[in-house]
Amino acid sequence: MVRAEAVEPPVPGGQEPKRPPYYGAAVVAVGQVVVREVRAESGELYAFHRLRLPDGTSFPLPRVHRGRPLSELIGERLLVQYWPRTDEGGLLAKTLRLGKLRPAGEEALERPRFRAQGRVAFVDREEGRFGLLVRPNPGGRLKEPFTLTLWAPLSLLEGLSLGSGVYAEGEVRLKTRRLVVRRVEPVRLWDDPA
Repeated sequence: MVRAEAVEPPVPGGQEPKRPPYYGAAVVAVGQVVVREVRAESGELYAFHRLRLPDGTSFPLPRVHRGRPLSELIGERLLVQYWPRTDEGGLLAKTLRLGKLRPAGEEALERPRFRAQGRVAFVDREEGRFGLLVRPNPGGRLKEPFTLTLWAPLSLLEGLSLGSGVYAEGEVRLKTRRLVVRRVEPVRLWDDPA
């Protein structure tokens, strides 16, 4: 998978770091664990764990992660990685699968970020978006391929060709549920012909 928690250190001599040849996609956010209470029409009170971001928006969190109740982490700042999916309209799915979480330490992100690496599945210049096919990696946990819809300015879309391998990164806009690309670059993937 694409390592989304940290930026690769610069390579001596000013060259760009070499990206691993794996497919992957991740959304990373830093926020505080909070509980949101909702009263049902029947009068029952339900509590939901959320990761509250600096701008006031939030991501869902499960009650338990790897056997540990998240109620133990209320008030803690966490760096959380999600495995993203987009729906038929190209919007971020409302429920995301939690990948990893850890204490955030001094790390700060004003907005959630995403990184993805895969093959260009489609380019829609009129709508300002493209599809990125993410396939299972040898020995990886992903069982079925999926396509993420990524939104991008025309200047980035112009350089894309169907079937090419690309690395994309950008910001997650929760209010519109869009993954907006800020940078894209060509990459070789493990299943490219030699």
